[in-house]
Amino acid sequence: MVVPLVFVGGCLYYLIFSVMAEQLGIPEYIAYNLAPVIKKINMIMLAGIPPLLFLLILWGIILSHRFAGPMERLQKELRRIIEHADYKRRLRVRRHDDLAPIVDEINRLLEKVEERHK
Repeated sequence: MVVPLVFVGGCLYYLIFSVMAEQLGIPEYIAYNLAPVIKKINMIMLAGIPPLLFLLILWGIILSHRFAGPMERLQKELRRIIEHADYKRRLRVRRHDDLAPIVDEINRLLEKVEERHK
C-alpha cells in the first residue's frame, strides 16, 4: 500500500514542479524565486516522509499483532479441543483483544456442547 502511494506521490510531485514549469515557460525571474521554495519543500519532504513511513509501518505491525496473534492462538486452541474432545477446556484471550466477543460466544457454545456430552 505504501509503495504505490509513494510512487503516485512522486509522479505528481514531478509533474507539478518540473513538467508544468517547463511547459508553461515560466519566466526566469519567477523560476529564480520559485527555486528556493522547491528546495524548501524537498527538505521538508526528506525530513517528514521517513518518520511518517516508520510510524505507518509500526502501526501496521501493532494492528496485525492485535488481530493475527489472537487468531492463530484461537485456531490452535480450537484444534486441541476438537482433537481431544476436551469440551471442558475454554478459550482465553488478552483483555484488549479484538476477538474477545467471538471467544466469549465460542466458550458459551463449548458449555452447551459439554452439557450435552454429560
